[in-house]
Amino acid sequence: MFDDLLGEHEDMAHLFDAFERQRRPNAEAIAQMSLENYAEMRATVLDPTFKRHQELALELEARFPDRFIRRYSMVMFHPEIPYAEALRRGAVQADIIAAIDRNPERAAALIHECLAPIG
Repeated sequence: MFDDLLGEHEDMAHLFDAFERQRRPNAEAIAQMSLENYAEMRATVLDPTFKRHQELALELEARFPDRFIRRYSMVMFHPEIPYAEALRRGAVQADIIAAIDRNPERAAALIHECLAPIG
């Protein structure tokens, strides 16, 4: 990334401005996910709904590996997925899980309607 920008900018101020513009969405996403993870670990891990949603997410990841990848997995095991995309997909997937929790029969339809394949 930075190496590519070096060839495009002779002026260092413009180089660093371009680098910041390129990296900011992912930096903001990882900061937001860190805060959300802290709040989750502090307050919700013992909640029965949280546990049920975590189990559902694991099942969906196993059943739809090309579409549903838990946000943790995206961040830890998929360097090809930018943090901003992991944040966005994670929010969509959280909505899907909540909907499936209310109506399990809609699982496959929601996954295919809301999540494009990865890769």
